[in-house]
Amino acid sequence: MMDKLGLPIVLLAALWGAVNTTLSFFQTINARRDMIFSLIDECGYCTEKTLGPLEIYFTNLLPLTIGNIIFLGLISYVILSIPRHMKIEDSAEAEHLKTACRVIAVLPIFGAISFAAGGIFDMVVLVRSLN
Repeated sequence: MMDKLGLPIVLLAALWGAVNTTLSFFQTINARRDMIFSLIDECGYCTEKTLGPLEIYFTNLLPLTIGNIIFLGLISYVILSIPRHMKIEDSAEAEHLKTACRVIAVLPIFGAISFAAGGIFDMVVLVRSLN
């Protein structure tokens, strides 16, 4: 009984960790984006400031976005690889596990794709704003 309950709990914990971490990344990324665009509105490249919009983008926003994409990709990979490491005798149960892992992995995969699209959008808007 505990073996059957343990795996869903592990899967839910992995998903919860991914969601929690992603929400933290999302808040930080949004705060950096707002900072960048308020600086652009205020002074363009802000060459007189120590940290202008480009410096904040390359040292904060871009690494955070890439880091979150990598993190979500790794979480997705771990969730999708769970069935390969489980020894389940019943083939129907094994198939249910594969299906559950695929369904659960949809959220972090979607998150990684969304952050990639958002990162590209941020880059395009930044370049347009500075021209």
